[in-house]
Amino acid sequence: MTKSYSRRHVLAGVGVGLGALAGCLGDSMDGESITVARSDTSQDGQWGVYGGVIPYYTRVFEPLVGTSAEMEPEPLLATDWERTDETTWQFSLREDVTFHNGAALTADDVVASFEATIDHWEATGWINVEPDGVSALDDHTVEFETVEPFPTLPGTISHNYFGIVHSDTDEDDDTAIGTGPFRLEDRSGDDVTLVPYEDHWDVVPAVEELQLDVVGDPTTRVQALEGTDADVALEPPRSAVSRLEEAEGTTTDSQLTPRTCFGAINIYKEPTDDETLRRALAYAVDQETIVDSVLEGVGEPARGPISPEIPWAIHDELPAFGPDLEAARDLVDESNYDGETLSILIDGDEPDDRNVAEILQDRFDEIGVDSEITSVESAAFMETLTDGEAHVSIATLGSNSAAADYLVRAMFHSEGSDNKQLYEEEGTGVMNLGSEVDELIEEGYRADGLEAKRELYGEVQERVVEAGVVLPLYYLEYVVAHETELTGPTLHPVSAMTDFTELDRLDE
Repeated sequence: MTKSYSRRHVLAGVGVGLGALAGCLGDSMDGESITVARSDTSQDGQWGVYGGVIPYYTRVFEPLVGTSAEMEPEPLLATDWERTDETTWQFSLREDVTFHNGAALTADDVVASFEATIDHWEATGWINVEPDGVSALDDHTVEFETVEPFPTLPGTISHNYFGIVHSDTDEDDDTAIGTGPFRLEDRSGDDVTLVPYEDHWDVVPAVEELQLDVVGDPTTRVQALEGTDADVALEPPRSAVSRLEEAEGTTTDSQLTPRTCFGAINIYKEPTDDETLRRALAYAVDQETIVDSVLEGVGEPARGPISPEIPWAIHDELPAFGPDLEAARDLVDESNYDGETLSILIDGDEPDDRNVAEILQDRFDEIGVDSEITSVESAAFMETLTDGEAHVSIATLGSNSAAADYLVRAMFHSEGSDNKQLYEEEGTGVMNLGSEVDELIEEGYRADGLEAKRELYGEVQERVVEAGVVLPLYYLEYVVAHETELTGPTLHPVSAMTDFTELDRLDE
């Protein structure tokens, strides 16, 4: 669901202070060079396996499988694939692909690249493939042996991390060799200069040179765009979006993502083990207010834990509980709630989460439920959630590839990562409703085809929403701002897959 807005409506009077320009961008260059100011990531400076080049945004490297705009697997370097038995997959490679050094892509290159990538990211548990589980059957056929039946392997490897890297790639001498439409011209730390790969098998970028510079502060990215240091600014502050849209020289595009912010309720901890109380909390939530006041209009109110960008989400079919404070108060009276203080857990490094928690706290107070906010550092957040220490945890989860099955399993299966510890230790969990939902998830995981998955996972979504296992809050959206004289980049539900191949200056 790509949305391009002609005007963004946000709260009146919200602006952004423009101070001295922090950070250092490369000078904007005349001609056909375009500069993109991007945010930093937690892994910046740790891209050694890719020659120091971030695999996000740059498209220097390409995976075997792509993620379509509909969040489904699509052929990329592999033309097709099939599962030959429960744990074995075969992928057929395109035969017209060359690396940036002119070498032809072969199955041996794919094997070596996966071995290095799996080792680098310790990704065995993620994709269920050991480093020695990838082999070449011939020059253009690669076989994967998974450690257990893994029907979502193609979608799982449709991720930037699994772009195919030539063995001559070397971070120390700034050599990064992939097959993508852009090739590396220069690198300075995490800033890269890219140029088109003229012999790409599919598309040659329109821009003559693309500079991607790290500008960690979002306000500074906007200042760079409004000045002369950048032509595109990724994810500007929400408070600046309407100004950028209305200004003569800039505009914005936005895209819903496959990520959802929700309140994860511990259904095994008193008093939130009472379904009636959980439903009361659901009736108290006002998603529209959260989107308007906290997100300044950049996002969409949620009705379930799975973003509608994920193909098997059933957002439109889920019940909407409120906001209805009168119904919520009646349910509190019917419940076993006896004045206990509910703990609301937040990631202290996420400023939006505190604002959301404060709104929830006020709403809970209006229906006669006492609560307190507990903040922990990011590194401790998921551990605290899975330990079951909180009644309500403000969590943001989603998919960054075409395989989103793990979301349902992680959150709602008794042996999923969010519940497994307490389930094995005490027979409880956090958000797992029990064996019937477990069976639906297992059947959906094995299901072949979108409609079958949607039916099974849809029932899971219905059950967890109706039982008040989650408090849906909002679906995340991101914004890209750019000069109006540019053809904007092509946005993708996964922001890291934003496509700059058609980015160019409009003819004057």
